[in-house]
Amino acid sequence: MSTISDSNPQGSTTVFVRNATGLVRELSPFDAFNLVFSAVLIPVGITQVFSFAPTFWPNANVLVSFLLSIPLVLCFGMVYLFFTVAMPRSGGDYVWVSRILGPGVGFITNLSLTFVFTTWISFNFTTMLTLLLPGLGYVAGFTWVPNQLQQFLIATVCTIVFAALMTLGTKRVARYMAYTFAVVWIGMIVWLIGLAITGHDGFVANFNAHSGTSIAQVTSAASKAGFTAGGALDWAGTIFAMIYAFQVFTGFQWTGYFAGEIKNVRRTATISIIGALVISAVLYVLASLLVYNTYGVSNFASIAYLGFNTSSLGFAPYLPTLVKFLSIPGFLQVFVAACFVLSVLWWTPTGFLIATRNLFAWSFDRLAPEGVAGINERLHTPVIATVIVAVWVEFLNYLNIYQNLGALLLNVIAVMAVAFIMVALAAIVMPYTRRSLFDAAPKMVRARFAGIPVMTIVGVIMLVSWAFVLYVAFTTTAFGKIGVKPLIEAFAVPIVGVIYYIIVRIVRAQQGIQLKAAFQEIPPE
Repeated sequence: MSTISDSNPQGSTTVFVRNATGLVRELSPFDAFNLVFSAVLIPVGITQVFSFAPTFWPNANVLVSFLLSIPLVLCFGMVYLFFTVAMPRSGGDYVWVSRILGPGVGFITNLSLTFVFTTWISFNFTTMLTLLLPGLGYVAGFTWVPNQLQQFLIATVCTIVFAALMTLGTKRVARYMAYTFAVVWIGMIVWLIGLAITGHDGFVANFNAHSGTSIAQVTSAASKAGFTAGGALDWAGTIFAMIYAFQVFTGFQWTGYFAGEIKNVRRTATISIIGALVISAVLYVLASLLVYNTYGVSNFASIAYLGFNTSSLGFAPYLPTLVKFLSIPGFLQVFVAACFVLSVLWWTPTGFLIATRNLFAWSFDRLAPEGVAGINERLHTPVIATVIVAVWVEFLNYLNIYQNLGALLLNVIAVMAVAFIMVALAAIVMPYTRRSLFDAAPKMVRARFAGIPVMTIVGVIMLVSWAFVLYVAFTTTAFGKIGVKPLIEAFAVPIVGVIYYIIVRIVRAQQGIQLKAAFQEIPPE
C-alpha cells in the first residue's frame, strides 16, 4: 500500500523514529483469530451476563438481549475491519483516529481504550480468584477464597509470568494460546453438552438433591424477598441488558491493534474479526438458550435474585458453580469448572499484546520516548514496552485489590463508550475529510450503498450503539452510582493524557520536530 511518504520522502524520514517498524508479519489467520476470539472471553462473558443482568433486571431475557445486539455489534466490527484493511499498522484505532480526526484526539482515544483493556487484565485476575475459583471449589468440594494478600501475590506472579511470555515473541505467544484454546474449548464443549443432556427435570432433581435446598424453597424465598417469578418479559430491562452484550463481545475486533504482524492482512483481518464475531455470536446465543432450557427462565431468575440480592443460598449462583447440578460425571464437572478458571489465563496474553503494540505505536510517532519502540532483533518484540505494561498492570492489581478499582466499572465503561464513539466518528467522516486515504484503500473499504459509503453507514450505527451504552451507564444503577469523584477517578487517565500530549507537542516543537507532519500519513511498515 502506498502512503503519502511515497510521494513526499521528506515527511516520514525526519519524523518517525525509523523507516521500518522492525515488527514481522508472522501471525497466521488462526493466530489472529485465536487472539481476538480469546478477547471475547466467552466463559467469563457469559458468566458476567448471567450474573449482572438478572441482578438488576430480573425479568430481562439475556437471550433476546444477545439477539438484538448482534446486528449492531456487526457494524462495530465492520468499522474495525475496514480500518484494519485500509491502514494495517500496529496501534489500531490510534493510527486511524489520529490520521483522520487529529493526533490529539487519536492519542487520547487510544490511551483511554488501552487503560480500559489493561484494567480488564487486572479485573479478570480478580474474577478468576474471587468468582471462578470459588465456583471450582464448590464443584470439587473444597472451599478457598483468597484474601487480599493472597490475591495480590497470585496476580503479581501472573503479571510477571505473562510479561516474560510476551518477551519471547508473538509466535511463542500464539503457540501458548493455541494450547490453552484447545483445553478451554474442550471444557466448554463438555459444558454445553452437559447442559443439553441434563434438561430441566434433571437439573431440578440434581439441585434438590445436592444444593442443600430445593427449587420450590428458592422460588418461595425469592418471592418473599420481592421477586415475582414467571413475570412478563421486561422489555426495558432486556434492552438495557444489551450493554452487557456489547461489553462481552468487545475484543473480536482487536486485530487492528497488531495488524503490523499478521500475514495477508485483508484475508486474515476478515477471518479473524468477522469469524470471531460469528462464532462468538453463535456460542453466546446457544449457551444462553441452553442455560434457560436447562435451568428454566423463571427458576434461574429466582436463583439469581436470591443468590445475588440476599446471599441466602449458601453459594453464589454463577454459571461455573451451577455445573455441579449437571448430569455429567463428577470429574467432568470439575474439569469444566477448571476450564472456566483457565479461560482467564488463555486471554491474558492478548491484553498484554494490545497494550504493548499501542505503546509501540505512540513511540513510533514520537509521542512516547524513542526507546519504547525498540524491537528485539531476534524475538521481534518490543521488550521495553512489555516491561512498562507489566509495571502498569501490577499498579492496577494494587488498585483493584486494595483500593476497590472494580467499583469504578460503570465509569470505566463510560470511558470506553466515549472512545468508541470517537472511532465511529472517524469512520463516518473519513470518506469525506481524508478522501486520499479513502480512495487509496482496497475496494471493500470503498464500497457504497445507495451512493453512501458503507463505512459511513456502519460508523453511524456504531456511534448510536455506543451512545446508547453511554446513556444506560449514566441513567441506571446497574454498575453503581455516578458521582463526581468516581467520574474524575475513571476519567483521570484521559485527562492526564491531554496534559501529557500538550507537553510532548511543545517539547517536540522545541526540538524542531513537527508532530503534525507524521499524522498526515500512514506509518511505514
